[in-house]
Amino acid sequence: MPTTMMVTAAATVSLTGPLALQGRQAARGLQLWASADQIRLQTVDDAGSATTACNSYRRWLGDRVDVLLGPYGSGLVRQVGPIVSGQGALLWNHGGSADDLIRPLVVPVSVPASTYFRGAVDLAYRRGLPRVVFTQGRGRFASAVVAGARQRATELGLAIRDVHLADLATAGSLTEAAVLIVGTFTEDLAAVEQIRAGPEPGLLGCVAAGLLEFGNRLGPTAEGVVGPVQWISDAATPQVGPAGADFSHRYQSKYGEPPDYVAAQAAAAGYLAAEAYRRRYQHHELKRWKTTTLLGNFALDQSWRQVGHSPITIEWRRGRQERAT
Repeated sequence: MPTTMMVTAAATVSLTGPLALQGRQAARGLQLWASADQIRLQTVDDAGSATTACNSYRRWLGDRVDVLLGPYGSGLVRQVGPIVSGQGALLWNHGGSADDLIRPLVVPVSVPASTYFRGAVDLAYRRGLPRVVFTQGRGRFASAVVAGARQRATELGLAIRDVHLADLATAGSLTEAAVLIVGTFTEDLAAVEQIRAGPEPGLLGCVAAGLLEFGNRLGPTAEGVVGPVQWISDAATPQVGPAGADFSHRYQSKYGEPPDYVAAQAAAAGYLAAEAYRRRYQHHELKRWKTTTLLGNFALDQSWRQVGHSPITIEWRRGRQERAT
């Protein structure tokens, strides 16, 4: 079947609301994919509203849109996923990584949240730090991130302590600890600034550090902070879609700034979804599909969990994200 066949696709994206920073990146990634891959794309600004998102996907199911891509944010994917999969349709999930989202017909392109901080815990161990301090906000995403990291810390024999975001100022000495934070983007920034005002911990990490805006907002305060990303651009040619370097160049040319991994994973989901549709893959074939995109390896296990891809731990150095070593 020719790869030039027109495909209809739809997704809600948070162009406004609490997740607008990431939502705009995802929307741009989807738009670049659509313009390059013969896609007629519909998008709706859900503004973080589950009602808006759910109503949009119900309408698209009725319209028999070829490809449905998920919204950004685990909370919205949690609401939309059962609606789409309940009708026997696929939802290509690029924007929700909480572990409880794993279910048949919801196709994740990125790894579960429980893997996000495993690399940071490994880094703490390699640097000889004896304990890990976890600071988390509300929600199942944050809980999943910490649960996975706690498991890894236990496996490595590291001591574990939990400190509430509001109690960081009175947490005592953190100089021999790895402090790992997962809250909202704003909470992560505030926590890093607060910690940096006192004695430096042995290692400092947060989920927000994976976004380029983290460095833009904090400037020199971001130096040395580690965090998880799903993607670092490279020139390798994947089996599906463009190379990461080509995607980055197109993104930079169109929007005047480099893409975050949020944009890359949205585009990767689009390329995968369209390729699977054009190949007319049945659900059982999709679970056996092993391929590569600009994001990296793609493979699902029998529970529809993403097992091909792995997160990357970066560290801010001289105003840039680099692989942590």
